[in-house]
Amino acid sequence: MLTLLALIPLKTFAWGEKGHEIVAEIAFNQLDNKTKNIILSYLDGMTIEQAATWMDDIKKDHSYDKLKPLHYVNFEKGEEVKDICCDNIISALSTTIKELKHHKDFTKEEVKTKICYLFHLMGDLHQPLHIGYGSDKGGNTFQVNFNSKGTNLHGLMDYGIIESRGISLNDCMNYKTYNTQQIESLCKGSVLDWASESRSHLDQIYATDKQIDADYVEKNFVLIKTQIQIAGIRLGKILKDSFHE
Repeated sequence: MLTLLALIPLKTFAWGEKGHEIVAEIAFNQLDNKTKNIILSYLDGMTIEQAATWMDDIKKDHSYDKLKPLHYVNFEKGEEVKDICCDNIISALSTTIKELKHHKDFTKEEVKTKICYLFHLMGDLHQPLHIGYGSDKGGNTFQVNFNSKGTNLHGLMDYGIIESRGISLNDCMNYKTYNTQQIESLCKGSVLDWASESRSHLDQIYATDKQIDADYVEKNFVLIKTQIQIAGIRLGKILKDSFHE
């Protein structure tokens, strides 16, 4: 039987802790040991899982409030996805990727922070509601009912389906096999391209009369696995390009 917490609070987190950790693990699985060790040396005792969730973990510390807008960007339905300056996920992630290609120009602590940004924001970008509609705050104020309990659409996609179906690393790593050519194709394009691709799934996510049934969960279970897997593959390629020696 599918179950869900009685009420998932209003948040802008993506995928929850488990989802972000899986993205990081998929990415790291693609790296050779030397590249892994270089990245771990910059993390200085922090695990890749901790790096992947750091931007959510520090949300209660108000000294980091300036980072909150970096998790998302909103455009109303029908609007074109654009790279608008400056405090949003597209701009922040694009800048971070460019800077990490020249990571030796920064201090070790600066590189550590940028790696945390990269790990987390790649996960956020592939949760379609983080490229959502401003009118409902990326699904945060779009109320739905699942298993006779209330939640919001953003929470359902972040946590609800992952928890109800028990999505694991193996689910996401083994969901679909890509050959080398397909991986290269997936990794082409810019952050803006990937944001537009992620947003293209919104029609499926909003295809509900607000009463969530098993068919809806199954379709979006597949979508979540796909998006987490693709996020991990793309993150792995960025890490290779930035740190492989």
